[in-house]
Amino acid sequence: MLQHMGGVMLRRQIQLVALLCCFLIGLSACSRKWAVIGAAVAAVGAGTYYYVKGDLKRNYEAPMDKTWQETIKSVEELKLTVESQKHDGLSGVIKGKMADEKSFEINLKRIGENLTEVGVRIGTFGDRVRSEAIHDKIHSKL
Repeated sequence: MLQHMGGVMLRRQIQLVALLCCFLIGLSACSRKWAVIGAAVAAVGAGTYYYVKGDLKRNYEAPMDKTWQETIKSVEELKLTVESQKHDGLSGVIKGKMADEKSFEINLKRIGENLTEVGVRIGTFGDRVRSEAIHDKIHSKL
C-alpha cells in the first residue's frame, strides 16, 4: 500500500513539474513578444517607419485634421489620382491609382490629440520605396 501511494505522489509531482515547465515556457515566449512590441512602440513614438503586412506606417506629431489636410495636399502634389476619400475626426482613408495603374491606399488614424498614425499601401503586397516617398512628402508638410 505504501508503495502504491508513493507512486501516485511521484506521478503527481511529475505532473506538477511538467505543468510548471509549460507555464514558464509560455511566460518566456509571452515576455519576448511583449519586449518586441515595447521596442516597436518606442521606435514608433520617435517618428520612425514600421512596415506591417505591406503597409508602411508612421506616427506624426500632429492633430488628425492637420495631418489629413497635409496628406491631401501631398497626394495632389505627387499627381496621384484620387478615386475616393473620406474622413471624420478619428480616421480617414484615401484610395486611388498611380500613373502605372497600381492602386494606393492611405489610412489615417487619430492616436491622440496631437498624434496621428498614417499607413500607406501601394498595390496588393505593398511597395516600400514608393510608400516612403509618400510619407516623405507628408512629413515635409508637417
